[in-house]
Amino acid sequence: MTPAMSMTRADLAFRYPTNALLRDGTAVVFRPAVAADRESLIGFARALNEDDLLYLREDITSPDVVDDWLTDVARGETFTVVAEVGDRIVGYGSLHLEPARWTRHVGEIRINVHPDYRGTGLGGELAGEVRAIAPAFNVRLLSAQMPVDQLTARTVFERLGFRHQAILPGWVMDRDGRDLDLLIMATDI
Repeated sequence: MTPAMSMTRADLAFRYPTNALLRDGTAVVFRPAVAADRESLIGFARALNEDDLLYLREDITSPDVVDDWLTDVARGETFTVVAEVGDRIVGYGSLHLEPARWTRHVGEIRINVHPDYRGTGLGGELAGEVRAIAPAFNVRLLSAQMPVDQLTARTVFERLGFRHQAILPGWVMDRDGRDLDLLIMATDI
C-alpha cells in the first residue's frame, strides 16, 4: 500500500474490501458504497431511533436523500465506506467534499453505527478508514461536527487526533425545541 500521505484514488481499488474484527469478535467487511446499496442504506437508517435521526445532517430515511447521497458518491464529491456483517450494512463512514469551493482542502467526516454494534469499536474503525483515505481526495484538514453532549463521538475523534476548533452556541435544536451547542473538531492529515 502507498503511504497515507501519497495515497491516490487509484489506490482505493487495492484497499477494499478489507476485513476487521470488532472488540466483541464480530467479523466486519469494509467496502465502498455503491448505487446498489440504496435499499440497504435506507433500511439501516430506518432502524435508527429518533435520537439518532435527530442529529443527522440529512434525513437518510428518505429515498430521495439517499439517491442524492449516492449521486454525490458517483460524482466523487462523497466517499462512503460501509461496514457489513454478513449481507447487512451495520455502519458507514463518509468523507464529504466540496471540490469547487475555497474549502476544497477540508473534508467533513460523518459516522453512523447501528445501535446493535455500538460499543464494539466499529465507530472508531470507520473513522480510521475515512481518515486513511482522505489524502486520496486531497484533503489536508478533516473536520467533524456534533452536539457537545455526544461524549462517545468526541472520545472516538479525540483518539484519532481531532482537537476542538469551535463551539457554536445554539446551532443544534433537539426534538423538544431546545438549543444545543455544536462542537467542531478537526485534525490535520
